[in-house]
Amino acid sequence: MGKKYNNVLEMTKDISDDKDFNKALEEEIKNKQISKALFAMRCKAGLTQKELAEKAGFTQGKISKIENAFDNELTLNDLTKYCSAINMQIEIGFSDMDATLADRVKQHYFALMECLTEMRRLAKGDTSIEEGVEKFHEEAFANITTGMLDCLLKVKTKEEEKRPLHVSSPIDIKTLLERREKELTFK
Repeated sequence: MGKKYNNVLEMTKDISDDKDFNKALEEEIKNKQISKALFAMRCKAGLTQKELAEKAGFTQGKISKIENAFDNELTLNDLTKYCSAINMQIEIGFSDMDATLADRVKQHYFALMECLTEMRRLAKGDTSIEEGVEKFHEEAFANITTGMLDCLLKVKTKEEEKRPLHVSSPIDIKTLLERREKELTFK
């Protein structure tokens, strides 16, 4: 069995010593991020170019052109029609060019809080939806906490004492949520 590569660029660098060619290919790949994502989404949707063209009101040639275009050649109109045809929406965000990764994490945290708050607002007054939103919040809390803990453990550099058994107190999510809500009310 031959060598496996993670991407085309990795393979090309391995088989070609032409630095100019490899640099040009790398630039081309970097400048086609959107069209590459569109192609992947179409494939995931299980559509041929022709099927997508019919749904989007394009020709098959137009779909091919979009999927091979440089990012700066794509129009918002084409992207909107393409994405609508595969039941996707476009989200555009803006951030400071000097933003650090920490700033981006904070930005995502606040966006997450806005979404969760909006969920609670929309559910207000409908008991069954409120219960579903509460369960979702509990699930999100557990997943986010677990993910953050996993990240924290990977960042820790010093070796901690290893014990064969650790018993933690049970987590009562409802109490934690009530405590958090009280904290937010008093701020």
